[in-house]
Amino acid sequence: MASTIAALMTDCWQINSKGSVMLSTRCKGLWRECVWDRFVKIWTCDVFSSYLNPHPATIVLTRALIIISSIMSVFAFFFLILGFKNLSWCQDTFTKLQCLRLTSGLYFLIGMSSSAAIIRYCIYVYHVHQYEVSLKIPGFPSFEYGYSLWMAVGGNLGAITTAVITCYQGLQKKKLTTGKAKAESQECEGPDVLKTYV
Repeated sequence: MASTIAALMTDCWQINSKGSVMLSTRCKGLWRECVWDRFVKIWTCDVFSSYLNPHPATIVLTRALIIISSIMSVFAFFFLILGFKNLSWCQDTFTKLQCLRLTSGLYFLIGMSSSAAIIRYCIYVYHVHQYEVSLKIPGFPSFEYGYSLWMAVGGNLGAITTAVITCYQGLQKKKLTTGKAKAESQECEGPDVLKTYV
């Protein structure tokens, strides 16, 4: 959850691999472009003139999917806490099982949506980078993948891992619940069987 939200809020999805005399570091995010001037030691950011301006479809798609993933991750984390077996707020096994199932489904959706956003954005940066390199302009900044993209990848892997683990935990809890129910039913049937034979 933290990685996905941090990837949405930070502005370094692309970082320049080379610049003019390397006096500055430029980062492009989903919302703005920032420059770190190494000579003056100042970090400045330029917000896009309007979010309604026509942007590349990849940027719009990545924004939408990462926002959706961030919102869903908050809800998934909430249901994950409710599914903890040591949480005293709700001791009902069936409710905890449903919370784990819901958590697993939400984290799976988060993993799929963020995967789609990351893969599409990586392809976009790759094509733009190859085009900039092919121009061979001296001192022209060429952009590569930045740390915000890698944070999104970390959040994506965390979501998929959590989905698998909670799914496994839900299956184990279901087996335990089914086993206890069978044992209780056998205990209840035991005396009746004895009475019939007596």
